[in-house]
Amino acid sequence: MTHKKAMFAGGIHHGIRNELFKRKIPYHEVAPNAVKKFVNVTGWEGEKGSKKRLTGKEKKKAVMNAVKEHFGFSHSSDNVVDAYLIAQISRMIHCRNSPFVDITKYQAEVINAILNPSEKKVAK
Repeated sequence: MTHKKAMFAGGIHHGIRNELFKRKIPYHEVAPNAVKKFVNVTGWEGEKGSKKRLTGKEKKKAVMNAVKEHFGFSHSSDNVVDAYLIAQISRMIHCRNSPFVDITKYQAEVINAILNPSEKKVAK
């Protein structure tokens, strides 16, 4: 993503959060690493001792493959796949107490981290 696109996206996200806050509409923050962890993508591949860090397109492809494996969903755009994952996270937050929702340990950890965020440490 170019610097201008990242700045634009950041501005949109800020505007949405600001409007939700002004209207007193509750929402949950979902960090990019939480999206990856929700489908068990760590950003690394290979066996212990010979792991390789995934970057850029490799990481996006790993997430896209994991989404297809977990949910049977695929799309050519990694942005659409990310949006789909955030929708799945939202669905599981909403249905977390239902006996009909099957959730993995790593997905439960993501949901717990979203619902119970630790306080951010302030740099001194």
